[in-house]
Amino acid sequence: MIFGSRICAAAPAMAFALPLLAVAADPNPAVAQASPGTPAGASDNTKTKTLQSIVVTGRPSATQQGALRDDIVTTETINAQEIEKSGATNLVELMSHRPGIDVQVECSVCNVRNITLNNLPGRFTTLMLDGVPIFSSVSNAYGLDMVGLNGLERVDISRGAGTSLIAPESLAGTVNLVTKRPLHDAAEFDLAGGSFGYQREALYAAKTFTGGAVTLTGTLQKHDSVEGVGTGISQYTGYDRQLAGVGLFLDDVGGFKVKARLDHIDEKRMGGPLGTDYNNVIASTSGNPFDFSKGPNASPDANSWINPSDGTLVSPYSDGRFGVAQIIFTKRDQFVGTAERQFGDARLRLAAGYAEHKQDSWYGGDADYFGRQKQYYLESSVQAPIGATRVTAGLTYRYEDLHSRSISEDPSSPTFGIERTDADAYAYRTPGGFLQAYRTFFDQRLEANASLRYDHNNVYGGITTPRLNLLWHHSDALSSRFAVGQGFRLPTSFFELEHAILSAPAVDRSQAKAEKSDNLSYALNYADDRFAVTSSINHTRINNLALFVDDTANSGNFLLKPAASAYTINNVDLVGTWQITPRDALTVGLERYQYQFNATDFQGSLFARPDYRLTLALDHDSGPWDFNARATYSGPQNLAKFYDYAGNPRYNLDGTPKPDQSPGFWVVDLRTSYQWNKTVQTYFEINNVFNYQQGKKDSFLWLDGTGALDVTHIWGPNIGRTLVAGVKLSF
Repeated sequence: MIFGSRICAAAPAMAFALPLLAVAADPNPAVAQASPGTPAGASDNTKTKTLQSIVVTGRPSATQQGALRDDIVTTETINAQEIEKSGATNLVELMSHRPGIDVQVECSVCNVRNITLNNLPGRFTTLMLDGVPIFSSVSNAYGLDMVGLNGLERVDISRGAGTSLIAPESLAGTVNLVTKRPLHDAAEFDLAGGSFGYQREALYAAKTFTGGAVTLTGTLQKHDSVEGVGTGISQYTGYDRQLAGVGLFLDDVGGFKVKARLDHIDEKRMGGPLGTDYNNVIASTSGNPFDFSKGPNASPDANSWINPSDGTLVSPYSDGRFGVAQIIFTKRDQFVGTAERQFGDARLRLAAGYAEHKQDSWYGGDADYFGRQKQYYLESSVQAPIGATRVTAGLTYRYEDLHSRSISEDPSSPTFGIERTDADAYAYRTPGGFLQAYRTFFDQRLEANASLRYDHNNVYGGITTPRLNLLWHHSDALSSRFAVGQGFRLPTSFFELEHAILSAPAVDRSQAKAEKSDNLSYALNYADDRFAVTSSINHTRINNLALFVDDTANSGNFLLKPAASAYTINNVDLVGTWQITPRDALTVGLERYQYQFNATDFQGSLFARPDYRLTLALDHDSGPWDFNARATYSGPQNLAKFYDYAGNPRYNLDGTPKPDQSPGFWVVDLRTSYQWNKTVQTYFEINNVFNYQQGKKDSFLWLDGTGALDVTHIWGPNIGRTLVAGVKLSF
């Protein structure tokens, strides 16, 4: 922190703080546009003033949770310094265990992970690159692990429906990755190794030239699959990940300021059997290489388990290593570009995005699946003053499709062994337009913006989403933000269906509806030279939450249809950072959730979330040393309700019922680094210090009432203590 200086209530002494009047010129449309900027070309007749010098004591800490960007929309920011201090290597690691923000693991074998905002399902979070939404439910499923952090200026998080003018499908909010425009030549090499075969080599290089810059990023990362209780079935997926990217920045192209990036992703991952011998696993379709007598409430027999319906052993498992394997090969190419130009008091923004996503996957005894998807995004908008009101108007066009081939591996399916084309196909074309008006009142103490979007989808028709944001400056240090609005999401079938659809005899989408959310939120923010605190209250109601259900008893089809009732989350949270000394910062976060839903209506389609969480973080800078500690306590989770025990009871491998509620638990991470000189930094991390693993308390494996095995009983960490050591070279 900078002591003795006066700072904005929204962003105390942070590298990303912006003067209030400059926010509208920020090229980040991830949040609704805020305050108008000073008109371009306006003359400055004020006399030059001598500014008072400010003495900075120590190094400013980056751990400043509780601070907000100076935007009318409640926006939390993780800047480049905090990204480095966190030790995170990708986006999901960075988002884990932050108040109001977390990562939900949705399969204990393939480790699908999604970012949750306000504990809403992860598919309701929209990811953007430089303000361009170019991810889908297909690419989110495994792709978020592949979003690297090299070359980022910051990550902006806005919680709530309709927080973005250009991403109305963000029912829970948005996460926007802002690429860093380098100001000088630079190069960074990061080499690390650790537990379970972990290896990482990362590169960032920047070359500046008159009027622009170019950047190069690359990451090679590997990790073994991990199993912690002796069954031989992994709880953490092994992977081999390769990322590469090129960025281009041009300051003046016909008056436009241009930013563009091209990224390539290539990843192989396998869960279930240990190792990386993919072809041998696919060929292993008989016998039992696993031991079902290991772990809590395990079966009395290594080759089988108890059928809860009659207490006898089911037939011995004989599907080989492939029977529980999930092997996913992902390749993705994506491009994002933005261009902005000032015309007097007006600003023109153009944006484009393209992504091609390929997934080849083998889901053990369910199906082989090969999906191909393309996405396009186009946007143009103009922001200009009309009297005392600054108006933003724009047009967008979004295209998203999915085509696939699948072969059922389930002998009980009518389509067993038969290749099906486009089992989960869809093609969405959605042109849209938006209008926003911003104005201040009461001598600029009140800022208000109101926006309205209209989108017309080729399947679901016209959808209108309004939004109102208010910011009241109680004083220089205290402010209130109020927001009310709506968002929507188009069901894609892939995420809702997972791979169950691949064994379905037919799929009926005639009952599907667009998911819609209503959001109401209030945030109170205080910041001075030593404290940054934000408390917030949020209400989110999801209507038409998409479900995929087996309707064989009636129509003979699998159905994609909306839930019969709404899913509602109310939550309150408080997070603040106290700069105890120039070198020490303490962060405390507390969040409490209330879930309202009829479990029967959702048929076990949700994943368990905690009733409350407590987060503690300590950042200590001492000369070349930097110490960071983070601890998160997750409260109990109502497993019986979230997993619909009433409609589909869950059992252990020994035939006993699964617990109705999970225990609370702590996860503690430690990291230290030492800066030897301007070039060399070394670091060491211990993650999950106390080695807490769900698998040692309650198996991820579960049985239904007929003794059928599944792998998605999830409430706690799937990997125990890990160690990482590395060196970072900066030039």
